[in-house]
Amino acid sequence: MKTLPSRRRAVLSVSLLLFVSLAASAPAVPSVMLLFDPAGRADNAINQSASDGLDRVVRDSGIAFGSNAVVDADDALTQIRDAAKANTVVVAVGGISVGALTKIAKEFPKVKFIGVDSLPSGLNTAGLRFREHEGGFLAGALAGKASSTQILGVVGAGNDPVTIKYRAGFIAGVKFVCGKCTVLTANVTKPNDTFGATTITKGLFAKGADIVLAAAGSSSRGVVSAAGTVECLNAKTLPKGVTFKSDMFKAVPRSGAYKDTCKGDTRPVFAIGTESNMNRWGDTDIDASTLNHTLTSVVKRADNAVYAILSDIAAGRPWRPGERGFALQNGGIELVIEKTNRALITPQMEKDLGKIQKLVTDGVIKVPVQ
Repeated sequence: MKTLPSRRRAVLSVSLLLFVSLAASAPAVPSVMLLFDPAGRADNAINQSASDGLDRVVRDSGIAFGSNAVVDADDALTQIRDAAKANTVVVAVGGISVGALTKIAKEFPKVKFIGVDSLPSGLNTAGLRFREHEGGFLAGALAGKASSTQILGVVGAGNDPVTIKYRAGFIAGVKFVCGKCTVLTANVTKPNDTFGATTITKGLFAKGADIVLAAAGSSSRGVVSAAGTVECLNAKTLPKGVTFKSDMFKAVPRSGAYKDTCKGDTRPVFAIGTESNMNRWGDTDIDASTLNHTLTSVVKRADNAVYAILSDIAAGRPWRPGERGFALQNGGIELVIEKTNRALITPQMEKDLGKIQKLVTDGVIKVPVQ
């Protein structure tokens, strides 16, 4: 049997060592399981956004993935444990899964666990969290400029942490652009109380508020419903001392039904959505060219957050446990301006919002959290 010359053997050995070294250093292709909260993927909100972010990573990196929805906290515990047995990364949306993420992370120290809109604990966990108060601030600045009565409203869910941030930011945003404006606040008393939110919002409209922030979690849809039902304020029925100060939306076309209801000296009323894009729910006549009763919506860009962290994992970048914050500065929070509310937001209004946003992202404005 012939033997290779020593020089060729040495070259071959170095080549083999280099191949083995490169193979060892190449990041393993992750396998990801994404678990939605009980609302499921097609919620037009954070679940769908998180799924969109995963889809982008799959297209870019070719990672293996799966998805499912949990039913409740106990089901989250079961599904997260099962997912950890078969995947290298487990992502779960919402606070309903945070306890399970923390618990199961201890059982599977080599698996990475990620909470979307929650903060689990452990060295192999990370939480993608959002600065809702910054979105609330922009919404408040828009509302303060647009209000015809200089009276605004917030419907929240009491001391819910997310409500507190939205409310604080909104009030600060209103006051930033309109020192004379008043912000009325009210709260639903139980979850999923759409009817209660509708009733409360109608009460705020009766007090002269013409734009109301829906920060009541699962009840927020009721705020939009109230705006679509009430449609407008009439000068003849305004509370004592309340008058119309402006008419920002005078040039926006109205539907026939609106014209029939809102005759005389009137101004339209609006909701501002949070958490999900509620713009379409305010488009009562399903015509984007006419007045929409949802002025805009503050949304969490979970797609950008999920994409950022999973791209890091797919590229083999160092793991950073703990909270990862997403805000106006890094595309984590935004106001939705699209075809359904485009007629309401003029180019000048959008330009002004951009200037205010820059003041926030540059740190000139410190938005309060509570």
